[in-house]
Amino acid sequence: MLAQMPPLGASLFLVLALVLAFGFECVNGFHDTANAVATVIYTNTLRPWIAVVWSGLWNLIGVLTSSGAVAFGIVALLPVELVLNVGSAAGFAMVFALLLAAMIWNVGTWYLGLPASSSHSLIGSIMGVGLANALMSSGHHFAEGVNWAKAKEVGMSLFLSPVIGFCASALLLLLLKLLVKKKELFVSPKKDEPPPWYIRAVLFLTCTGVSFAHGSNDGQKGMGLIMLILVGVVPGTYALKMSTDPQVIHQIVANSRALESAFEQHANGATVSNEEAAAALSGYMKSNGQLNESTFAALAEKIERLLINWRRCPPCRAFRKMIAATYAPIFISFPAPS
Repeated sequence: MLAQMPPLGASLFLVLALVLAFGFECVNGFHDTANAVATVIYTNTLRPWIAVVWSGLWNLIGVLTSSGAVAFGIVALLPVELVLNVGSAAGFAMVFALLLAAMIWNVGTWYLGLPASSSHSLIGSIMGVGLANALMSSGHHFAEGVNWAKAKEVGMSLFLSPVIGFCASALLLLLLKLLVKKKELFVSPKKDEPPPWYIRAVLFLTCTGVSFAHGSNDGQKGMGLIMLILVGVVPGTYALKMSTDPQVIHQIVANSRALESAFEQHANGATVSNEEAAAALSGYMKSNGQLNESTFAALAEKIERLLINWRRCPPCRAFRKMIAATYAPIFISFPAPS
């Protein structure tokens, strides 16, 4: 069983995990900024500092208007043990390992001036952490450390993206050469001499569009990690509406009792301890997990724990936090609703 952190230690590690997550976003920003501003700076369309500020603004707009689908995709790719036990010592270790590995690679390639994808870095780090965790954990197969169905989906997008970009840009260049007969548009600009105004306008728009697209896609990777850390470590604050009406909580308890009876019937007399319940649910959520009597018994045990705490504490803040601590790690492991 994964050891849980004491309150003070968990608070310190929570702050450190958030600092690393924000640090990754910062590194991702200055690492990938060149993708959006290179053309407008190289052609003297915009001054460097204006281009960077403008690109950063549209990256922010992209993040704020995004759907969150990429963030849920990142969470779905993470190892089940990390999702369920992010507040434990092992969970924090996995978060630190994947963030530090991605940051070191990004900073190294940036320092050497090598173009590299932050998405590839982070996803590779996630898969590496999952496989290493499975290798070090008893009773786990090496391949169980990664959600391979999601990894295949993400891997295809990473493979096809540069291919599609290459083909599309080549076709557009050939089309422009066929339709636009001004030769000066297809040669390198002279030093400190900007291109015609209409070309500058096109470059300005493409810089804006690339920045917005980068924010709405890449910006969500950090959102997913920060969401995982906050909901997993402090679920009572970030996973629940603390002003919930007591009648609603009573209804939750009544529904929980009904669910417990249904799960016990499907368990056919099987019983598990609280520790065994956590292991059973973790196993079920893996890619090769199967729904069996132990799974239903584990669900019944978790609900029984919920009801025990309810009897000890009537509608109160502590009980709501307990609900979040029980269910939030499971909820955030599911993909985004369609």
